[in-house]
Amino acid sequence: METTKILIIDDEADFTALLRANLEEVGNFEVLDINESSHALKTAKEFMPDLCIIDVVMPGLDGGDVVAQFRADPELRSIPVLMLTALVEENPDTPDGETQTGGLPFVSKTSEFGTILSCIEKHLEEARATTTTAEEPHMAEPWELG
Repeated sequence: METTKILIIDDEADFTALLRANLEEVGNFEVLDINESSHALKTAKEFMPDLCIIDVVMPGLDGGDVVAQFRADPELRSIPVLMLTALVEENPDTPDGETQTGGLPFVSKTSEFGTILSCIEKHLEEARATTTTAEEPHMAEPWELG
């Protein structure tokens, strides 16, 4: 079974420890959590996660600043980001409780772990589908040859 790497960036150490423990208990996640947003870029470049979970409100660099740094970096720009924050409530109109804002998925920290896990898996699946499609060479159809 392939391990999926997840980086959690949140200034609340108790929250990140709990989320990391829950994700690791699932069995196929390697999780790294950091509690200082100023270390996010360096840590992400060293860890190269498959998905980042980022809090919105943090001292120093906020979640938006961290996402901007990732999107400006060629090595990190394609890593899916899930914003996990207390600023939004769970969206009852979506199966994973997710809200989209500014092109980023937001999930409430108050959501049950199963809901958060569902959202993580959804975005990992979407990222894998995009990567697979991008990596597949174009095979000429018979009518295109010649």
